[in-house]
Amino acid sequence: MARRVLIIEDDPDIIQLLHYVVARAGCESVLASGGRQGLRLAHKGGVDLVLLDLMMDDMDGWSTLEALKADEELRPIPVIIVTVKQEVEDYDQIDAHADMFEYWVAKPFQVDELVNRIQEVLK
Repeated sequence: MARRVLIIEDDPDIIQLLHYVVARAGCESVLASGGRQGLRLAHKGGVDLVLLDLMMDDMDGWSTLEALKADEELRPIPVIIVTVKQEVEDYDQIDAHADMFEYWVAKPFQVDELVNRIQEVLK
């Protein structure tokens, strides 16, 4: 059975790109257009990894990450952050949340890099 990757992203074009990347990694995608929907889908179970954007309208990625890791059932699910957000003021947030995610992948990303990160986390 294929591993399942929950994509939490609110940009439809990026969702489709990440869906392609996840398929290249040999996994199935579960698609969530925002943090709230992502948390609902994570609670349904069967998710092996989360790809998480930080800048979303309904619930930002940091809040989504904190909610995932605060939930005893969801805490073990590894998270890869995939985002364009990487400014000086973000380093405090990155440091504060460093133990909550496996990798930080900046957009635009190399498809092969993200495929490799997904496969590495799911080994």
